[in-house]
Amino acid sequence: MRNNTENNGDIRKNKPKIYSNLGLKLLSVVLGFLVWLLVLNIDDSAVTKTISNIPVTLVNTDAITSQNQLFTITSGDKVDVVIKGRKSVISNLDASDFKATADMSKISITNAVPIAVTANSNSIAKKISITVVDNVLSVELEAEKSVSVPVKVVTTGEVASGYTAGNSVAAPNLITVKGPSSVVSSIDRAEVTVDIKDAKDDITTNCTPSFVTSDGEKVSDETLTYDEVSIAVTVPVYKTKNIPIKIAVIGEPADGYAVSQIAFVPETIDIGGDAAVIKDIQQLEINDVDVSGCTEDVETTLDVSKYLPDGVVVTKESAYVNVKVAIEKMVTRNIAIKTSDIKLNNKQSDYGYELVIKENSVAIKGMSSAVSKITAKSFHLAIDASELSYGENTITLDIPDGSSYTVQGSCTVTVKVTLTGQ
Repeated sequence: MRNNTENNGDIRKNKPKIYSNLGLKLLSVVLGFLVWLLVLNIDDSAVTKTISNIPVTLVNTDAITSQNQLFTITSGDKVDVVIKGRKSVISNLDASDFKATADMSKISITNAVPIAVTANSNSIAKKISITVVDNVLSVELEAEKSVSVPVKVVTTGEVASGYTAGNSVAAPNLITVKGPSSVVSSIDRAEVTVDIKDAKDDITTNCTPSFVTSDGEKVSDETLTYDEVSIAVTVPVYKTKNIPIKIAVIGEPADGYAVSQIAFVPETIDIGGDAAVIKDIQQLEINDVDVSGCTEDVETTLDVSKYLPDGVVVTKESAYVNVKVAIEKMVTRNIAIKTSDIKLNNKQSDYGYELVIKENSVAIKGMSSAVSKITAKSFHLAIDASELSYGENTITLDIPDGSSYTVQGSCTVTVKVTLTGQ
């Protein structure tokens, strides 16, 4: 018996220590695992995050356009969402990870369309919840309108010195544009822009049109469509020729008034065109400045291009001529003539001459600016003494009209010729 007891004691002494306090050790492992789970849940807890400005894609738009209606988005083209999920899942998500759609076939009577937002990744979609902040896209509906508008070529820059740009040609010169009635109604024309800087030869190019209002404001609308996406443009470039301007008036001023001067600026212009055409053009004649019945100055600005032959153009600097026609009142003034105002030519040395003026006043009529400067000396009165006879000679001096006045009346002079010895 003693031997058995001793053997059992030896067995207990030889048992591995790993099995000692096994229950406590297992409990420690379980508690450690629970603490790890607790820390993990605290560090990767459920959180919320706001994702802003997710672009909204429209689907089933033909539900509206098939009814000859167009729409304009007034609000809701971008949407914000609040997502909820584990921090490790949502921390790196942004707008590119989501897709927002608005189904136009579900438009309400108030023109509101619901917006749906989903995650691009199915695996992420299962781990998060999505709340759309404002889930409505609002639109305005209106009828579609179609109009044809002219194409205008706009040039930028300046051609080389000594050259000028001719009349630009666009093909086609009309464009049919479709879109919302309110937008299309504001369109006045289509414009294409061509750079002509330093050009010496004709320019041919293709341009994309833009649309503008009558005030020149750009009309930008993504719903606009047009039948010509490219416009062929030709801008002719010509050598220039400088020619003088000649201006004449038509009609007569009111009674008692006259044209005193015609002034204009510039006095010459630069024209351009086919060499065979412009070689024979020596001056520009403008003959339609009307002064009929006028009592005061006439001022006008003339468009030079109206007076040029077809195919001939004028440079921008010479495009207009400013004209002023001075109109003056006619006045009458009496001029007294003295004997000293009359020159006696070819006098004979043996004779003496005495001048006596019987009628010493004449009236002149003309524009005040001209008449005020006239004196008796201006008439250059003279008598040829070689034609006089001995005794008294009565002579009537006819005074010719001047360039700016007329003479009313004449001057009667008596010349007494005597021998110097008497």
